[in-house]
Amino acid sequence: MVHPVITKVFSNEEQVILFFEWALNHIKQKEKLQQFFKWHLEVISEVIEEIDKTSKINFSEKKEIEYWAREFLRNYDEKIRKMRKNSNQVFERFHELKTEFGKVIPKGHEYEKESDEIMQVFLNKQELLVGKVIFAYRELWFVAKKINDSNFKIGSINDYQKWVKINYSNLKSVKSMLQQIQNKISE
Repeated sequence: MVHPVITKVFSNEEQVILFFEWALNHIKQKEKLQQFFKWHLEVISEVIEEIDKTSKINFSEKKEIEYWAREFLRNYDEKIRKMRKNSNQVFERFHELKTEFGKVIPKGHEYEKESDEIMQVFLNKQELLVGKVIFAYRELWFVAKKINDSNFKIGSINDYQKWVKINYSNLKSVKSMLQQIQNKISE
């Protein structure tokens, strides 16, 4: 099974915030940029919230983990549908913003290269950032299915805990950065 690897997304966070502040002042439909970040934050917040729930669970306590797994699976379809809807909106909005940035950033402008590099974080050849975060939510699904059905062959509590140990702090960093950008462009 392939596990999503969550990495820190921006190397120069201050410059990224300055870019989005600049962009907000130059594009026509500011709310589109604000929604773009809002949708990302809704998805990543849901994933982090659920991971936080599991951090409070004693995985050696059978009743406790079975209760969490049942509740998680009971709500999974509704939550994943909402995440996928946000992902589709992000994908569409990404292309709208790229076009808008193309209109306000002329060739040779200081932000031309930077715009491409920054937007590459949200959609690159491998994946959509929000899609990677949704895939992280699947990690929770795998462990919940395994707890609920011992015959389920994919996932384990141990694999999940290792994945969280490796990726959780980066997931929180991504959320923090997106939150900082959203706060700046919503002032």
